[in-house]
Amino acid sequence: MPAEGYSSTTIKTPVYDILKKIAKERGVSISDVIEEATIEMGDRAPELESIDSISAEMQHLISTTQKMQERAIRKVERIINDFKRSQEKYQTLVETNPDLVFSIDPVGNFTYVNPVIHDYLKIRSSEAVGENILDFVHKDDAAKLEAIIEDLRKGEKSTEMLKFLDEEGNEKYLNVSISPLMKNGKVMEAVGVADDLSEHQRMINEIAYLKQFNESIVQNAPLGIITFDKEGNVTSFNDVFPKLLQCSNENLEGGNVFQDAVDGRLEEWYRRCLNGESCEYQGACSISEKGIERTYHKWFSPIKVGGKVTGGVCIVDDITEKE
Repeated sequence: MPAEGYSSTTIKTPVYDILKKIAKERGVSISDVIEEATIEMGDRAPELESIDSISAEMQHLISTTQKMQERAIRKVERIINDFKRSQEKYQTLVETNPDLVFSIDPVGNFTYVNPVIHDYLKIRSSEAVGENILDFVHKDDAAKLEAIIEDLRKGEKSTEMLKFLDEEGNEKYLNVSISPLMKNGKVMEAVGVADDLSEHQRMINEIAYLKQFNESIVQNAPLGIITFDKEGNVTSFNDVFPKLLQCSNENLEGGNVFQDAVDGRLEEWYRRCLNGESCEYQGACSISEKGIERTYHKWFSPIKVGGKVTGGVCIVDDITEKE
């Protein structure tokens, strides 16, 4: 406890300033100077005036310094503990994240990779650290990834779907988002998150293949085929359809199937189709520019998406010569 008559402001005294100056000149702490001065004053007690006052001030300085040190130590301990808790929380969050989380240096070498990399590329985190991310990307996307790394060095972030190869040689499509970490205007490293879109990409590829396959079948079918939307507007047709109906492509493009009728007889079947019914029509109809009437067999079927009718398809056979 400080001596009677002294407060926390007592520390700001000429004596304290002198001790502070001495500590600075010697390159030691002020507490060392205070301790030395206290010993020296004890040796020279008979020579000093007001020894009680000075001794009380010195004791106050020592007590105050100790308290400041204790508070500083406690504060540092709190900061360290908070940092450790944050670090543990961050590590848990990153390592349990279902997506691939990683960091790379400015040239692309992995500095950290979470365990998910094994699920994605069949390699352990410890094996990936130190390796370059370019070693795992498919050659088709190597140039694209090199450009991304170059942009990172300029402080630019990127999001791109890239094709990688796992340790077994399988293609993996990863949607990669990566951002630079900067200090004093300089890129120190970059952090990234990637999610596996391989199954999604395979579905897209299959859909594209099926679409191409279906278009090939439609175009090479011996029967005429036309598709239309809910309002009856023509959406597509194969090359056979205008030949069978004896009309031009221009006559069909942007046209409406409800025009494909004689005395309105076919509109009923198109309506039934768009109401979700599969049906057939056999008889006369014509959309010919020449007005030639022929006999056709037409099959109608609704097109559904998610159980909802979005349009229809009509398959046509010319049976005029068969009648």
